[in-house]
Amino acid sequence: MDPIDFIVLERKWQAAWYDKRVFEPASEGEKKWFFTVPYPYVSGLLHVGHGRTYTNGDVLARYKRMAGFNVLWPLGFHITGTPVLAVSQKIESGDEATLKMFTEHVSIYEKDASRVKEIVESFKDPWKLVNYFSGKLVNDFKAMGYSLDLSRQFTTGDREYNKFIEWQFKKFKEKGFLKQAAYPVLYSPRDGNAVGEDDIKDADTVPVEVQEFTALKFAFGDAFLVSATLRPDTLYGITNMFVNPEAEYALVQVTFGDGSTEKWWVSKFAAEKLSYQDAAVQTLQTQPGEFFVGKSVTEPNGRTVPVLPAKFVDAGHATGFVHSVPAHAPFDLVAIEELKHDEKTLSKYPGLRQAVAAIAPIPLIKLEGYGAVPAADIVSRLKISNTREKDKLEKATKELYKAEFYGGVLNDANGEFSGLSVADAKEKMGSALKAQGKARSFYETSRLAQTRSGDNVVCAVLKDQWFLDYNSPGWKALSRECLDAMDIYPALYRKQFSDVFDWLDKRPCARRRGLGTQLPFNNEWIIESLSDSTIYMAFYTLIKPVREYGLKPEQLTETFFDFVLQGRGTATEAAASALITPDVVGAIRKEFLYWYPNNLRHTAIAHISNHLSFFVFAHTAIFGREHWPKAISLNELVISEGTKMSKSKGNVVLLNKIASEVGADVFRLYMIGASDFGSVMDYRSSDVTATRKSIQRFYQSIVAMAGEARQPTSDGVAFKWMTSKFEAAVRDSTKALEEKRLRDYVQSSFYGLLNAYDHFVRRATPGERASFARLAAVRWVKLLAPVTPHICEELHAMLDGNGFVSQASWPQADESKISPEAEMGEDLVATVLADVRKVSALLASKGKKNTMCTIIVAAPAKWLELSKLLSLGSVEAAVAKASTPELANFVSRSFFEYKSRGIGAVQAFDEQGALSAAAEFLSRELGLQVTVVTEAESRNEKAARAMPLRPAIVLA
Repeated sequence: MDPIDFIVLERKWQAAWYDKRVFEPASEGEKKWFFTVPYPYVSGLLHVGHGRTYTNGDVLARYKRMAGFNVLWPLGFHITGTPVLAVSQKIESGDEATLKMFTEHVSIYEKDASRVKEIVESFKDPWKLVNYFSGKLVNDFKAMGYSLDLSRQFTTGDREYNKFIEWQFKKFKEKGFLKQAAYPVLYSPRDGNAVGEDDIKDADTVPVEVQEFTALKFAFGDAFLVSATLRPDTLYGITNMFVNPEAEYALVQVTFGDGSTEKWWVSKFAAEKLSYQDAAVQTLQTQPGEFFVGKSVTEPNGRTVPVLPAKFVDAGHATGFVHSVPAHAPFDLVAIEELKHDEKTLSKYPGLRQAVAAIAPIPLIKLEGYGAVPAADIVSRLKISNTREKDKLEKATKELYKAEFYGGVLNDANGEFSGLSVADAKEKMGSALKAQGKARSFYETSRLAQTRSGDNVVCAVLKDQWFLDYNSPGWKALSRECLDAMDIYPALYRKQFSDVFDWLDKRPCARRRGLGTQLPFNNEWIIESLSDSTIYMAFYTLIKPVREYGLKPEQLTETFFDFVLQGRGTATEAAASALITPDVVGAIRKEFLYWYPNNLRHTAIAHISNHLSFFVFAHTAIFGREHWPKAISLNELVISEGTKMSKSKGNVVLLNKIASEVGADVFRLYMIGASDFGSVMDYRSSDVTATRKSIQRFYQSIVAMAGEARQPTSDGVAFKWMTSKFEAAVRDSTKALEEKRLRDYVQSSFYGLLNAYDHFVRRATPGERASFARLAAVRWVKLLAPVTPHICEELHAMLDGNGFVSQASWPQADESKISPEAEMGEDLVATVLADVRKVSALLASKGKKNTMCTIIVAAPAKWLELSKLLSLGSVEAAVAKASTPELANFVSRSFFEYKSRGIGAVQAFDEQGALSAAAEFLSRELGLQVTVVTEAESRNEKAARAMPLRPAIVLA
């Protein structure tokens, strides 16, 4: 048979689906299933990471549709924020890298070079970029076979959507969840604007957060040397200050927002950062870091400590000074010990030798499992000898900090704070130091970061920032109630949600720049991209009837949304405010009530800490319990050829090229079959080729079955085995899909059955093959329709199926035909066949040729003992009771396999009979004379090795 042209076949069925509007459901029927995947951001092309998430989603949607549900899976486009603007600005400014990338992207769709240039130039207007790529992404999604309802499309810049989001934020404000006050945010100095995850390079995979440091003031003349720490609880253990002797430092006069003025010594970098944190900063003088070495400063409690040189101090991080607590900071302890032996440095600075020699760790925290100086214990355990071992030091720091935070108690050296847990002391000591004027807050990014337009991200305190306060009274309790009632797939991610809910606090929700929706009560602010995308699933239910009834954006009033989405007021009141009839308002509310709530939200795990948590909170704030989301499923990320995808590595695989070069069905089967939701997917081109061959085998198998189904039928051992395998696969596949275990579904329905069928066609009589073809051909095609829909449509049509297989009923398992005994017998034959081939090949490689094969089955006594051991219930008990070490080892490896077959099946199984009946088949397949004997009948020394279902094999 000629190779299948997947691309041509796929285009044929995609055109048919969308011509017949197969995936546009009517809003009626008892069993609805409303499914969503996050709408894509329209600033360029999508890659295989997006493809994994959408393919998983499509398999779930297609299965539910075939299982009898009225499925809605709509599509919209996200354009909010600055990413689109950043692209437009770079094209406007002639940025070569951006022009090159977008020329390449547009060239995928357009072949005329002059047309490509014209289109890329048009992207100076951000709406031209949005309109171009939203259209192309729709075509890309179609080309992947995604079963989307395209009749409800919108962008987050559409005026109807703006009105919807304005309404949402009015409700937030009514509830007291939306507030305005001074607040620290991530900030772009160049743009003069707060930035969020969508505005920052790689923030979706490597998050950036605002970290609040406690800036401790060390008296130095009429000024302060200022260090910043995340651990104010170690104040009483400070032994010295570290400074980078090669960095530049500045004495600045700082006027704070409260009107107070102080002189601070900080790095030149820190001085600039301070200027964004509600402070006016004036530089008075600068000095190199070595100016401070050997001098003394007074720490907040009044003790005098020396300033020591340390080139590892990063002047660009926090304030550029680092105070040292060697008893509890592994890096500090190693650095001081290293300095004590650094003759060159000790000789360079007068008095430094004596100052360093006098330093001794000051124990502060009692911690079970550690001595008085925990840092010394962990440094010794990890065998850390110098500050160049940064990975080890970082590991030691994280491990010790975690242990102290959760299990440490402050000892008697901590004054009034003695006896507190470290967790309590951290907050209380920090607050006390600030109240006494000995410290202030200093904000720093959790990592170095840049915006998509290339500006460095800093922390800024904005006096009038709008934010959502997730610690508002009652909000977390409601959201935890929602989470507790939801299904999370895989379940292991539930704790991650719970942890996020615990720490979630205030979060900026508006910017002064970007595309999107203006705050309805302050139009200088634009609601940012993670805040305008939390309840838009409800908008999918409205936008279609709103357009069909011809409503203008200005007709979508607060009263209209109150009634349609919350049932507040009356249809008459809502209709009057929107200048429409009550019937129209009622029809739109009916549409919402039919589809809501969102039955399943599927996306990648990177969204747990932001979008998905905000999604839950927003729903509990806006909607009644009956409209809270029901479930979330998640998949891990995708890497390519063993490494993270990046443009610099050249391993980014675009989704558009997958559809045009690999084929949608090949990609879909590969993606689903290669990893489960909870595993990182490694996309490898070589594995894709193998998947293509497997699909061709399946296609050829169904074509062969179509011909065999017309032949006379018969029953037999092979037919019963294959039938049992098939019905079990239908049962197991259905269960796997319900539990969102898509890899198990593919392994069972595709690879498991295909391998079994390959054995079956060699083993079965023509009549048995005909019987199985009649039983299974049509149903097998339906079973695989969710994952390989195009090829299954083609086969469904060939098998004279009515309509589309995408709309066919899901096959039901006939569990009466599932026979553990039948499977056990033929599984044994297949296993022995494979084992003999391996042994024969090994001997052949050594120049040995065999003509005979003796199969030695285990003695009845071993079978009897095995059935007794299986009845004990646990592998540990079975191993303990085994009569011989050999049987104990066998049971430890095979207990669960045999247990799954059932004790009854094991007790009733006739191993010798099954193999003897297959001896002729084995002889034919192997080209050897096969004899089956019992352990008692054999005098070969290998006979004793025979175990139940694991016969000994002797070749001669």
